Amino acid sequence: MARTELAILALSSMFAVLFTAVNVQGTILGGISDATADEGVQDLGKFAVDEYNKQKGNEGNPLEFSQVVQANKQIVAGTKYLLKIEASDKGEKKTFNSEVLIKPTQEKEMLSFSATKH
Repeated sequence: MARTELAILALSSMFAVLFTAVNVQGTILGGISDATADEGVQDLGKFAVDEYNKQKGNEGNPLEFSQVVQANKQIVAGTKYLLKIEASDKGEKKTFNSEVLIKPTQEKEMLSFSATKH
């Protein structure tokens, strides 16, 4: 009986360690953390606006990137950035939400881009 309890305790401890895995920076894997001060966040915002303009093609005026006003990141299979971007649409400042994934190969992919809802 004691061996069974000891085995269960050992397995439980092992799973607890595995499920609370923490990366080198102290962020819980899969958890969302602040990324506003990260180097390259402004470049990612510009990348997202450029990708949006490419996807939109010749429909309307292109957006002009201003700045990333808020950024969070989530460690997944790569790093997913959740960005709040300020951009100009025909001279009028608007805010947009975008998700950009940086894959382990360092390739960037825009996952979503939409106007914020007020």
